[in-house]
Amino acid sequence: MKQITSKTLYGPYLLVLPGAILIGIFLIWPICYGIWLSLYNFDGMNISGEASLANYIAVLMDKDFQNALSNTTIFAVITVVGKNVLGIALALLASIKLPGMKSAQLLLFLPVTLNIVVIGAFWTYFLGSSQFGGLLNSGLEAIGLSQYAKSWLSTPGIALIVLAFIEVWRWAGLHMLLFLAGLQSIDPTLYEAARLDGAGKWARFRHITLPALLPIIGASTIFALIGAYVRSFDVVWVLTRAGFDTEVIATFIYREAFTYGRFDKAIAAGLILTIFLSAIFLITRLIKPKGGQNE
Repeated sequence: MKQITSKTLYGPYLLVLPGAILIGIFLIWPICYGIWLSLYNFDGMNISGEASLANYIAVLMDKDFQNALSNTTIFAVITVVGKNVLGIALALLASIKLPGMKSAQLLLFLPVTLNIVVIGAFWTYFLGSSQFGGLLNSGLEAIGLSQYAKSWLSTPGIALIVLAFIEVWRWAGLHMLLFLAGLQSIDPTLYEAARLDGAGKWARFRHITLPALLPIIGASTIFALIGAYVRSFDVVWVLTRAGFDTEVIATFIYREAFTYGRFDKAIAAGLILTIFLSAIFLITRLIKPKGGQNE
């Protein structure tokens, strides 16, 4: 029987110790410190008052926060559905073996690599007023549809939807690659057997492709939710400065901290967002459908 020594007993723990220390310093400690700060009055420099949940109550009762949460949820629904649907459609198109398809995949992935400032400049010019050279409105006026020309990025009720579609366009290439990897993992003999049984294209997609892609759809949905609730700041801030009823939670937290100096409320709002997202991810894990070609 092999003798258990202190080296074999504690060796694995020593190997993970440096990583655990880094996680503790740069992740766990800031979270704990943030929770502690959120219980007091904190303006970025001074801590005062007694520990309480007043900041959390103030955030939840804040009309601006409620509006930002509503806008973020609308933004999330559009982007989650759009990224999944467009990602699957582009992956199916990219899987067709045609000349130049590799170049087409690179072009479809190109928006993912662009800087947000470049994206903002392009869409601001494209969606701008016709008198400033806006391509979309100029095109609508040229074909006699001037009644549909709008200030796309400065009209409340429209601007948020436009931002969501821009976000879908920006990240569709990444989701295409996820689904393309899923498509390439499906056994081709399943499609051959389905053809021999007389199954049409729609039947093959519904009974073979879609079930096999369910795990990828779950991962894609999580990525899209993170993008909508956490990483939506850049596209909103660059294109509208969170004006015209496009305030989202990320810009709300930024304004509270760096515009109004209410760091306590900003931290509380961030922790509320963390709890909210954790609950969503827990629910998605509990109801996660089983997929795969072997099931």
